Amino acid sequence: MHETKKENKEKRVLKTEPKLKVDLNEEQKEFVKLFYEYDVCFLHGDFGSGKSLAAVHTALTAFRKKQFNNIWITRPMLKNSLAALPGTLEEKMSPYTFPITQNMEVCQGKETTDKMLKEGLIKIMPIEVAKGCSFIDAVVIVDEYQDMSYQDFRTILTRLSKGSKMIFCGSKQQIDKQIAKNSCIYDTMKLEDSGLVGYKTLTSNHRNPVLTDIIKFLEKE
Repeated sequence: MHETKKENKEKRVLKTEPKLKVDLNEEQKEFVKLFYEYDVCFLHGDFGSGKSLAAVHTALTAFRKKQFNNIWITRPMLKNSLAALPGTLEEKMSPYTFPITQNMEVCQGKETTDKMLKEGLIKIMPIEVAKGCSFIDAVVIVDEYQDMSYQDFRTILTRLSKGSKMIFCGSKQQIDKQIAKNSCIYDTMKLEDSGLVGYKTLTSNHRNPVLTDIIKFLEKE
């Protein structure tokens, strides 16, 4: 990095920790430490474990500390599904990225989130058009990444530029039946003890606790 650019970036960094509307629990805070240690992180956990919230909270905090210029959101979708949807690219993607933007509203409110989207500080992009793009000075959240093939995973991973970080949120228990055994998550699980990436599995349940019992009962066979 050019020395002047580096100095200017360091001057922008806030020394105080930004305050959001919600706090993370202890295991989510452990992920935050990994985020600052590694450029690529994997955040796993079953439904209701708080993966998306932890990723969003971490990204917004880093953005507010002026360590990054943008937050990118992307996730896999069914092939050729975009063309059938009306509206702009952002409007087509909106139903798919709603869980992430909803968590942003939980963290900082709807008005602030809408303003960031309008100003392009939060950017939404389908994985299918990632080829040729570069994520520069950004935090990238790849949600539901377990529904990606290895080739799509490789495509999105290799878009990461210096000075950016990428968070993959996924769950082995929630692989879409259309991707099944072709899910890249089986490959990425090999990275857990590699020392190359941050890797955290959340175990807490932030939703109605009866859900776990219902699922266990129905699937006990």
